[in-house]
Amino acid sequence: MKIGKFLIQALLRLLSLLPLKVHYALGRVMAFLAEKVFRYRTSDVLINLARSFPEKKYDEIREIKHRFYLQLGDIIAETVWFGGCRNPGRLHRKHLVELDPEGLRELNRLHELAPSVVIMVSHAGNWELYGGVASYNYSDVPLPLNEQNFCIVYLKQKSKMWDEILRDNRFAPLVDRKNFEGYLESRQLVRYVFTHRGEKKFFNINTDQHPYFNAPDFMKVKFMHQECTTMRAAADLARKFSFAVCFLSYTLESRGHWKLNYIPVCDNASEMSAEEIMNRYYRLLEADIEAQPWNYLWTHRRWKFKV
Repeated sequence: MKIGKFLIQALLRLLSLLPLKVHYALGRVMAFLAEKVFRYRTSDVLINLARSFPEKKYDEIREIKHRFYLQLGDIIAETVWFGGCRNPGRLHRKHLVELDPEGLRELNRLHELAPSVVIMVSHAGNWELYGGVASYNYSDVPLPLNEQNFCIVYLKQKSKMWDEILRDNRFAPLVDRKNFEGYLESRQLVRYVFTHRGEKKFFNINTDQHPYFNAPDFMKVKFMHQECTTMRAAADLARKFSFAVCFLSYTLESRGHWKLNYIPVCDNASEMSAEEIMNRYYRLLEADIEAQPWNYLWTHRRWKFKV
């Protein structure tokens, strides 16, 4: 396992040193292979799109599907390149991601107002670039996030080797990667919050997946014209500790330039029900998907468990 991990990391590091435009070219090749040759989950993508956009004609659905695979190739390309940003400078110079100044003002307001902030994220955009957030601010608005208060909640991979490889890649730009404590496996989250109750933190929690574990209290929501069960841990955690909640909007301005915007959901989650928080989150996510329908991970089975 150690030899395999070393070889894969060495290959990724070498590839990551190539210019981003070279990665995009390779991404186009991967997109073609995934869609046309291996047909990676193409039937799932078509079904998800057709059910999510019942008003669209078949030709429109096919066009969205094709652009989605091109986008998926770009996301993989950016992710590999990102792993070579072993200092914030390379990432900052490229302006791959930019933070919306108005969203930063809102994030600063919530940071001052609440004990901590839950940031509800999704698979719209390139979710593998969150670890570089400290390098994405080019405005005069101060950035409240740093390596001491920024946390990302994840689901541990079944393969220990790939779990470690992904962690190393996701936090490549951090100044102090070895001592970074904010990468939290989902089962560790509640204990971590209790342990750090007196500290202001930003908890980034992916919320648009079907539930990981069996439980009797999963919430039912309507998302993209379909009923499904949803993860509710972010809402429940925020309510329990009176945290503020915001939605992370991730849109593509142009190829090679993402924009992140923090949109408030509530100032104090204890004053809202979990249903209200989750429904607000899904309406914001739907607005992003409607604006850029190809900019979502349609290969995942969001509606795996029908209700």
